[in-house]
Amino acid sequence: MERHIAVESGIEGLPTMHYRAEESAAAAFVAEMRRLLPARAVRVDNRVTREMRPLPCQRLYQA
Repeated sequence: MERHIAVESGIEGLPTMHYRAEESAAAAFVAEMRRLLPARAVRVDNRVTREMRPLPCQRLYQA
């Protein structure tokens, strides 16, 4: 099952980035982002669309 990942840059004027990724990769990516950049807002949910780009380097986060 794929998940939607939303990453806010925290920089005014830059849009939120939206990606899709397999569930295990999404969970690992979000955990790592929260560990490395705790001030950055990262959300994951089920609102996936085919128009979303795949998470870059998704293979690095797959279990």
